[in-house]
Amino acid sequence: MKADLVIGEQVDIKHVSQGIAMGLMDGLITLLGIIIGVGAATSDSRVVIISGLIGGISNSFGTSIGFYTSENAERGQQILFYKKRRSKRKDLEYIHSPSEIIGSTVLSFVAGVVALVLPIIPFFLSSNVQLSMVSSLIISVTLLFMLGYYIGRTSETDGVRSGVKYVVLGIASAFIAFILGELLKHIIMEGKFEIL
Repeated sequence: MKADLVIGEQVDIKHVSQGIAMGLMDGLITLLGIIIGVGAATSDSRVVIISGLIGGISNSFGTSIGFYTSENAERGQQILFYKKRRSKRKDLEYIHSPSEIIGSTVLSFVAGVVALVLPIIPFFLSSNVQLSMVSSLIISVTLLFMLGYYIGRTSETDGVRSGVKYVVLGIASAFIAFILGELLKHIIMEGKFEIL
């Protein structure tokens, strides 16, 4: 399916949705790690909220810039490939257009910021950091499964298997962040490590 974003230039909606999927997946996994790690280290909802918002928005920006760079590099490779083959005009539809790349980049950033909203809400609603961490984990795992399922279905693979894969990645991020948070709490917060 094609739609016009810029006069005279076609945009592949499926390609632009890759930016959304990238932003959501990266945003959820990164935010989950920040929430769990900072929560374990500080046990302070306010610090978790500040860290989650700053880290999440910064990550969304970085992800979108990385996506933009990657898509431009891929476009260059596509152009070279079709030039070497002396392809016909119809083959050029397989080259990412500048509008697709910009659209995907913007949507990647927006999706990453949107991914912040639901998992961080429990910290606004409760001062019990452990309960908020568990709630955020449940929310994030549910969203990751739904995203993985959707990606699996659109790529004509097993949606459930894809969903489970994303859940495992999210739980791995949370587990690593929890261990790191506990370790840093022990080293820095409890005075085992002195900063000048």
